[in-house]
This record gives sequence, structure tokens and C-alpha cells, in this order.
Amino acid sequence: MSLLVELSGVQAAQTDIDTIGNNIANVSTAGFKTSAPDFSDIYAGSLAGAAGNGVTPGQGVSTSSLSQLFTEGTVNQTGNPLDVAINGNGFFQVQTAGGTAYSRDGTFQINSAGYLVNSAGDEVMGYAAPAAGSSATSAGVLEPIQIGTGNIAGTATSTLGINVNLPSTDAAINVTTTPFSIKNPDSYDESTTTSVYDSLGSSQTLTTYFTQVSGSGTPNQWQTNWQLSNSSGAMVASGAGPTLTFNSAGQLTSGSGTIAVAKLPDGAAPLDIALDFTGSTLSNLSFAVNSVDNNGAAAGQFTGVTIGSNGEVSGQYSNGQTQNFGTIALANFADPQGLIATSNNLWQASTASGAAVTGQPGSGALGSLESGALEGSNVDLSSQLVNLIAAQQAYQANVQGISTEQQDLQRLLTIQT
Repeated sequence: MSLLVELSGVQAAQTDIDTIGNNIANVSTAGFKTSAPDFSDIYAGSLAGAAGNGVTPGQGVSTSSLSQLFTEGTVNQTGNPLDVAINGNGFFQVQTAGGTAYSRDGTFQINSAGYLVNSAGDEVMGYAAPAAGSSATSAGVLEPIQIGTGNIAGTATSTLGINVNLPSTDAAINVTTTPFSIKNPDSYDESTTTSVYDSLGSSQTLTTYFTQVSGSGTPNQWQTNWQLSNSSGAMVASGAGPTLTFNSAGQLTSGSGTIAVAKLPDGAAPLDIALDFTGSTLSNLSFAVNSVDNNGAAAGQFTGVTIGSNGEVSGQYSNGQTQNFGTIALANFADPQGLIATSNNLWQASTASGAAVTGQPGSGALGSLESGALEGSNVDLSSQLVNLIAAQQAYQANVQGISTEQQDLQRLLTIQT
């Protein structure tokens, strides 16, 4: 019986050494969680109290389970926008050949089909991008996140907001005797240019002219005119814009209109732009353009991906536009200790862990994401080395016990009757 007791001690010590060795081997593995064996003593039920004095010895030790330490590892900056760390609770969800698995390793990349995958090629799961015109994140069925790396088409300008300050010190012009003419600088006081875009994404230059009108019967009144030119500087169209009226405090009280261009030289669809000067002022300050709000854009080339703290995956384009491709979903469990560790930095759910509770990063008890960073292993190397020494001593002590038992048995066998 004693040999079996020491043998169980050797086996337990070996399990301890193997577990510590695995921890040390994964000290640099992204998202790795330290494991530690849980041991329990063994007593034979049929022998318990048989001697009637409560001194029945045990029958050794067994490994009851392997506990995982789910504390967060150090977050290390990598500079790669596709690397993602979880700050707080939660696991990434990936689709493997064997079903859904969970991971803290955010080493992601884009595969040849445009899907966001981990280093093993498993697809990262998330929510679909919101429908056009909606800012809400879709929820419900999880699906792989696919990133389109192609170009995006241009968007024609349909609204243009120009916020300017017009100088009250500018000379008023009698538009009856000096009618507006682009070729005559004396027929207007100020001008500014901005780019607008047609349906093909081509940039056209819009010049807006401001003329303070004298003898209009209304104080602080300015006429506007516009000219549209192509990239070569040739005039495409021109026309009169809205009249701007300011009150005695210099605040705009009216001033909006429409720019309509029926034919463009590149064959694009007609332009119909709502022009709005809301926020513009009249003061003794010099002429200035405070802001321009243009909802149009040129065609853009794909330049990269960003992942927000809320899990939103956005494509970036050379024209400054962005496109939402979906939202990475996180999962959490009632008992993470019940997760079953597998290869490739993954865990599988089990009955003990409970079903996965999914959601958008930052919602509920789920953590937020940090792009350009990875969560390192939570292995404390110093502690593991100390534990390794203790496990080795336990192994040697049990081996010594076996050796002693063997010597005693040999002595018994040599006793002469």
C-alpha cells in the first residue's frame, strides 16, 4: 500500500511540474492564462475508522482539477491597428472547424477573402454594420466580419454650408451702376473658393463672391454670386446666389439658396446643391471663412482599418471617408473556470462554464477594446520558478519514499525462517 501512496505523490508532483513547465513555455504567448493543479487527498471509505481510533492513514494524493487564473495580462503596444487587446472582462469569439471558440488573443489580420481572422485563420465573429442612415449597432445573429479593400465611389455634393465673417468696413457698392461681373473686382467686396464634387467624384471649384449692397433700403444686406470651374480653371457655370441679411448685432437673419448646374463637362449627373450660410456674421473684423461643411467626397482608395474601443471595424480611405464593416462582439461566462483550454490560445465552452453571454464591447460587464495593442501572458515567471523548485523537491521526496519502501521489502525477503 505504501508504494502506491508514494507513486500517487510522484504522479501529482509530475503533473505540477508539467503544468509549471507549460506556464513557463507560454510566458510570451498573447492572451495566455496561468494554470495551477488542484490536489486532493485520498482515503479509502471502507477503511475509514476501521481501527476505531481515527488514525487510519490516507492512500495518497490525486489531481482533482486544473485551475486557470483569468487575471489580465500586461497590455503591450504593438502599433499594428489590427492587434486588439481587451481591457476588462470578455473573450473574442472565433469560428473554427469545430465550432465557436473563445480567446483573449487579439492578433488579427485580413485574409485573402477580406475576412478578419486570428493568427490560426479562424474568422472573428461580430455584428453586421448598421443599415444605411442608422447609427445603431446591429445585434442578434453573429457573423464573420468581412472588410472590403476596394475603392469607394465618390459622392456628389448636395449640401454646402459656408460660415464666414463679412467686414462691416467694406465699401458698399451700387449694383445698379456697377453690376456684378467676375471680371470686374470693383463689383464685389470679398470672395472665397471651395471644392464641390459631382456624381463621378470629380472635384469642381466653387467661387463665391460677396457684395455689400448700397441703396437697397435694407441695412447690412449682401448679395452673393457664384462661379463653378473645372480642374483646368475653365468656367463651367455661374449664377446669382442668395442675398444675406444681417441685423444690427451682425447676426444673419436670412440667407440660403440653391446652386443648380444642368451639365458638367465630365458627363456627371447634374449638380443640385443646397447652399447655406447659417452662422455667418457681420462685424468690424476682417473677412474670414470660419468653416465649410461639404457632404460630398471624391472617390477614395482603401488605406487601412481602425478598430474602435466599442469594437467598430472601420475602413479608412484616401478621400478622408470611412466605412463601417461591423462590430467585434465579446462573450462572457458565468464561470470562466469551466472553460476548456485548447490549442491556438482558444477555449471551448462547457456545461460548467455556462452559455456565452454576448454583447458589444463596453456594454454591461464587458470590457472595451484597445487597438494597436496585445494582452500579454499573465504568467509570473519568478513565482513559477519558485514553484518549480518546490514541485521538484516533492517529486524527489516521493521517489526517496519509494526507494525506502523497496529497501524495507528486500530486507523482509531476506529474513530466514
